[in-house]
Amino acid sequence: MVQLVLVYCLMADAKSCVEKRPMPEFPLSAMGCMVSAQPMASVFLRDHPDYQLASFRCEINKPSEKQT
Repeated sequence: MVQLVLVYCLMADAKSCVEKRPMPEFPLSAMGCMVSAQPMASVFLRDHPDYQLASFRCEINKPSEKQT
């Protein structure tokens, strides 16, 4: 399974970042993950104008970590 991970940081404070893992409508391939990054990032950025996309990565077969 391929999971897209998007990292957004506040424009006013580049050290204040959040990691998001959007759930696509269908399973992603490695190439599909890379191609989907920008469109999926734009959805978050449209609703959070104080953030900018800092980075993204595609994780393959990595179990999701529990968030506390």
